[in-house]
Amino acid sequence: MNSFKEELQDLSDFVRRFAFWRTLLMIQIGCFMFGLVVSGILIPQNFFAGGLMGISLLILTLSGDWISLSLLYILLNLPLFLLGYRSFSLRFLVISLMGMGILSLNLEWTEGMNIPTREPLLAAILGGILSGAGSGLYLRFGGSVGGLDILGAFLKKKFSIPIGNTFILVNLVIIAANGLLYDLDIALYTGIFMYVFSWALQRVQTGFSQRKAVFIISKKPEEVADKVLRKMDRGLTYFHAYGGLDHEPREVIYTVINMLELGRLKQYLYEIDPDAFMAVNDTAEVIGKKFLSWEDEGFKPIRKKPTVPDPVS
Repeated sequence: MNSFKEELQDLSDFVRRFAFWRTLLMIQIGCFMFGLVVSGILIPQNFFAGGLMGISLLILTLSGDWISLSLLYILLNLPLFLLGYRSFSLRFLVISLMGMGILSLNLEWTEGMNIPTREPLLAAILGGILSGAGSGLYLRFGGSVGGLDILGAFLKKKFSIPIGNTFILVNLVIIAANGLLYDLDIALYTGIFMYVFSWALQRVQTGFSQRKAVFIISKKPEEVADKVLRKMDRGLTYFHAYGGLDHEPREVIYTVINMLELGRLKQYLYEIDPDAFMAVNDTAEVIGKKFLSWEDEGFKPIRKKPTVPDPVS
């Protein structure tokens, strides 16, 4: 009970912040773009989307228009929310429920809208760019619209199954069904749409803020650290190392920055120590201070119990 009250308080605090309303705005923009693609490209071209939306389109194709796409999407989501409600924070579940509702409304609003593209290949590319960009927009700000995101995150947390594997398996089934119901060409166009969608989503979600892990070896580690901390407002970690050529102890600096900061870091490093060594690596995911929080990833916040001082004897 106390845990629920704490999560409720965390949600209440989040709703009062600008970040909450910014996330809802990004969800609305992204869902409108996705709904426009579904109504204007996917349905007229007989393409299927990936994930739960693709499953919804598959069910409607097999059973006819006995139910609206927006309502079917909600009904398919409900079991996933029941599956994941114990594993995720109240904040994440509420955002996902609101996102699901916003997407369903946008599917209704955009119904009947058409995007005048006759060439299937161009339609697949355009649809992938628009819907992928829209989805990446709200994911970049911690938004969610339910769907297989919930199932994928649940399987990752419980069984260490990569989220990508879940999506690949489901999407392969959707593409195969698309080919059986229509023809191989349509299935291939659906595959192209899914590929472009994933590419556009990743580009927008990471964009120029893609994270870079940086290792720096310098004879002036304290000055370099001061530049990183003071001018770039980034944390760092020291690794104790030993030089293989000069056989002298070294301090290796490790930090994580984004693409916009990489050029600044190079300039600072060159001004302090032109002989410094720097290695830059891509990072797929970063959770921690100045980046995404654990709560943004759906984990329940852990509240530390206050320590009770020992009574004075």
